Amino acid sequence: MTPYSGLPFFCILVIVLLPAAILGHCGRSLRRYGLLATILVLLAVFDNWQAKLLLLLFWGLQTALSFVYLSVRRRCEKRWALWLFLLAALAPLLLVKLAVFAPKLQFLSILGVSYMTFRAVQVLIEIYDGHIKALHLLGFSYFLLFFPSVSSGPLDRYRRFAADLAKAPDPKTYDKLAVEGFWKIMTGAFYSFVAGNLIFQYWLEALPQSGFGAAVGYMYGYTFFMFFNFAGYSRMAIGSAYLLGVKMPENFNLPFLSKDMKDFWSRWHISLSTWLRDYVYTRFCTQALRKKWFGGGRASSYIGYFLTMLLMGAWHGLTPAYLIYGAYHGVLMSLNELLDTKWKRFRKLKKNNAVSILLILITFHLFSFGLLIFSGRLI
Repeated sequence: MTPYSGLPFFCILVIVLLPAAILGHCGRSLRRYGLLATILVLLAVFDNWQAKLLLLLFWGLQTALSFVYLSVRRRCEKRWALWLFLLAALAPLLLVKLAVFAPKLQFLSILGVSYMTFRAVQVLIEIYDGHIKALHLLGFSYFLLFFPSVSSGPLDRYRRFAADLAKAPDPKTYDKLAVEGFWKIMTGAFYSFVAGNLIFQYWLEALPQSGFGAAVGYMYGYTFFMFFNFAGYSRMAIGSAYLLGVKMPENFNLPFLSKDMKDFWSRWHISLSTWLRDYVYTRFCTQALRKKWFGGGRASSYIGYFLTMLLMGAWHGLTPAYLIYGAYHGVLMSLNELLDTKWKRFRKLKKNNAVSILLILITFHLFSFGLLIFSGRLI
């Protein structure tokens, strides 16, 4: 069963969220109930013994790695220790991605493995940084497996998530959050099941399979389909989290009003782009400048953008379409950085209303072409 994809799941959603709404309205803590609801939903979603076993093994591995590294970190501050634990944490995701080349590995596929792995990795990195000094088994398990975002995001942060759980429940605050959550679920369902399905059925499926005009039409249609489909799933996930008392971060913020690609990636799949910025790009650039890998200057920033976006493509999959998509955005982000730093007029142009419209159109088309690559239609 795929979350947020059909009537059976929404029936389960109503069953688990209704008690949460009652408890929250009465000012009761939702921490334990939320974990119970997550377990019940995942037992329904992972609907065969093999899937359940894989999820249990994944949870066991990531939990053991986080708690063991927390102990190791108190005695060893070496970066190589962190890398050993990171490689172990990333191993399930890597095996799933390699299944495209080794079909025998396909049995290891786990729903939501990309999101859950990045959540686990984030905990390890923050333990290394000293930001996380203690873990609790139930709290960590709840964060890792949190059902609203297990398959479609957003990517939350452990400390922010734990802070929400630790807050004393206030009925008035919860009621306001619950109403907003219900609205997000309803609008998210409209985005995905109405707007997204209409675009897919009457636009994308109606196009011929070949020809320049068909490719252009597909590019525009696929862009809007991906927005409504993905933003819809994200809104439903965020709304479900709200009803469980967790104010999960937004994942979209009017991305088609972006004036350049850096601006775009601060508005589209925000949780993933900020995760990559904080845990990959910033750390790579800091290390590159400190070690003078590229002789200083802006080279580390350009290379950092390229490698970060290439990783973003690989996170989606290791097929050529995803890797080229990531490399394409790496080039765009590097060029954007070059314009920002070397052409001072570029920043002034972005403040001009007339020019801003042109920049918005250019950015939209650059991203749309990237999604055409992502779709695999060109490869």
